[in-house]
Amino acid sequence: MKKFENIIIASDLDGTFLADNIKEVPRNVEKIKYFTDNGGTFTFATGRIGVHVMRALPNSANYVNCPIVSCNGMALFDLSRGKTVRQSLFSAELISETVDFLYERYPNAFYRIMTPVGVVYFQPENRFAIREKAENTVDYIYTEPSEINKLEIYKLTLRDTPEVLEEIKAVVEERFGDTFDICRSWSSLMELMPRGYSKAVLLSELRDELSASGVRKTLYAVGDYENDLEMLRAADVAVCPANAMDKVKAVCDLCLCDNNSGVIADLIEHIEAQMK
Repeated sequence: MKKFENIIIASDLDGTFLADNIKEVPRNVEKIKYFTDNGGTFTFATGRIGVHVMRALPNSANYVNCPIVSCNGMALFDLSRGKTVRQSLFSAELISETVDFLYERYPNAFYRIMTPVGVVYFQPENRFAIREKAENTVDYIYTEPSEINKLEIYKLTLRDTPEVLEEIKAVVEERFGDTFDICRSWSSLMELMPRGYSKAVLLSELRDELSASGVRKTLYAVGDYENDLEMLRAADVAVCPANAMDKVKAVCDLCLCDNNSGVIADLIEHIEAQMK
């Protein structure tokens, strides 16, 4: 048996695997190769859709050796083939109704509809839209609001100031009750997910499939923000970088170096030290 054969590491991307400049940390890349060469399973669990992981990280398929959990648990994506392995879709009619309701009250928020092929939007002059399109890290697809109910949809995300997003969250909960799971993946980014879907659920399913030989693999989950909380609670060992939110640190077993210094490398070194 190889050294790390019964271990899975699942890492968030932004603020965790990636440095603040949205680049790989060389130390992480080196240690992940060592980990996988010695039998370990490494994957990502991210809020990004699969095609955008490939766009942001052209070498991402070289780092993982199983499908990734994408769009906060709405899909499994095979980076090596560039294909979705499994997905769940949200009600397009409900998202259309939600967008209509909120846009009437908060027209300056940026409404981002996450689909299997890119980010659908209808506000080309929105300040966040202009900024994000200039970064050129994702695919934006324009549509008219009346066409939203015809889309294949994973989730709805909104960008605005933290204060406005808190207002919107309260309005959504009052109008739609417990229809949505609402969380933040960044201070200025709020996500509306269908109930019952999360990184934790799909990652647990993936772990069960990878443990089919009868030996249950130990799952280390690494994350830094609110949308990682369920995944961290469901893991055998919850890990965060030093830059994580305080509420994330509170549920973690290990708090290692920050994302810029190579938290995944730190974790692999920690795992190996515990084996001695």
